[in-house]
Amino acid sequence: MIRGLDGKFPKIHPSVFVSEAAYIVGDVTIGEGSSVWPNATIRADYGDIIVGKNCSLQDNCVLHTDDHLELGDNVLLTHGAVIHGGKVGSNVLVGVNAVLLENADVGDYVFIGAGAIVRGHVPDHSLVIGVPGQIRPLSPAQEARLQDPTANYVRNAQRFIANGLGLQIPANPQLGLEIPANEQSGEGQ
Repeated sequence: MIRGLDGKFPKIHPSVFVSEAAYIVGDVTIGEGSSVWPNATIRADYGDIIVGKNCSLQDNCVLHTDDHLELGDNVLLTHGAVIHGGKVGSNVLVGVNAVLLENADVGDYVFIGAGAIVRGHVPDHSLVIGVPGQIRPLSPAQEARLQDPTANYVRNAQRFIANGLGLQIPANPQLGLEIPANEQSGEGQ
């Protein structure tokens, strides 16, 4: 379900796969090639939420904020991840049931382990595991995994769309579902 709130409507690129069982409301922007899977919730009722290109928000993920939340490009939020405000860089993998709290500032090429709780700054090229999250260096295998963490999910979303599944997003400003202006002119590509 995709809904506006207080005159603010989600802006979802038409290439995005949105499951019929997802819930997206308010001041949300979702970039090209991203996917939102069953029971994922993106609730921008107190502040804006920006999801970059080629992100995958898997089943039961929650994105919410009290002011601003931003995901970079190629972010993989695995099942049950919760992001409550803050900033997440590009090429980040957030493990099953991990939680990022309001003041999280996650750099690029970061691997957050399953069940981790993340607060504060996480530098680029880091591994975060445990409760509370402990920052460690990435292994070569983890670094390689982050080169294109969402590629399989981008292809899977295209497969779902090709099979007629999901909510197809029209480029229709009257519905509030539109291509961001910089992408209409080709600037964002």
